[in-house]
Amino acid sequence: QILDKQLIVVNFLVDDLRFYLEMDKFSRLADSVGAVASRGMRSDRHNAFLRKKLDIISRLFLNSDLPPKLRVRPWDQR
Repeated sequence: QILDKQLIVVNFLVDDLRFYLEMDKFSRLADSVGAVASRGMRSDRHNAFLRKKLDIISRLFLNSDLPPKLRVRPWDQR
């Protein structure tokens, strides 16, 4: 289907939305780590959690064990 002169692949829409929502949550979490760090309070547990979450996002959407490896549309196709 074509929308606004772009080809929309329906199979990617669900994964694209899930990826966006996860990255939005990750971004907010990372911002909170930055705010805490700027006050001189460092949380190794929080940093470890962010690294683990980033690894999970990568394995689910960017380097999946199930074909296709890339589960979201590449940025140059958006």
